[in-house]
Amino acid sequence: MNRFYSAFLAFAVATLICWSTPALAESAKPFKVIYLSAISNDGEKALIRTRATKSRVAAIQAEINSDRALVSQLRAMNIQIRNIIGADRAMNGSVIYYVR
Repeated sequence: MNRFYSAFLAFAVATLICWSTPALAESAKPFKVIYLSAISNDGEKALIRTRATKSRVAAIQAEINSDRALVSQLRAMNIQIRNIIGADRAMNGSVIYYVR
């Protein structure tokens, strides 16, 4: 049983070290971008647009702008932050950004 706890503790420490490494933290932000024009379901489009209130969009864009690595990744994809109108968390923990 002590071997199990030792192995678990070693794994936990290694995980924390990896997560605290800035280079890994910057590149480990999984996300997906979906353009509203690519969504064929009108109900889904309407839901996204309904949820895109001024305050929610401003909060999403502010959160994105606070993450320099994410901003760089989005700019590399030619996505302007001001065109992102929604965000959802996927089941795998990644973020889905909706772009108008």
